[in-house]
Amino acid sequence: MTKGIIYAMTTVVPGLIKIGKTGCNNFEQRMYHLERNGYFNVVGLQRRFAIEVEDYDEKEALLDEIFSKSRV
Repeated sequence: MTKGIIYAMTTVVPGLIKIGKTGCNNFEQRMYHLERNGYFNVVGLQRRFAIEVEDYDEKEALLDEIFSKSRV
C-alpha cells in the first residue's frame, strides 16, 4: 500500500474547489507551487484540508468519481 496525501484547496472563484493528491515527501513543494502559480487557469489557491492516507491513488480516483458531475 502506498501512502500519500489527498488535499482540497479553495480558489478565488466562489464554489470552485481543487481536489488533488501528492506523495508524502512532495506535499510542501506541491502546495508551494500551487499557491504561487495556480493550476492551469485557476489562481488564488489556498489549502484547506489535507490528510495522509494509504492507497491514495485509489482514494483520489473515488473522489473524482463522486464529484464527476460537478467537475469543471
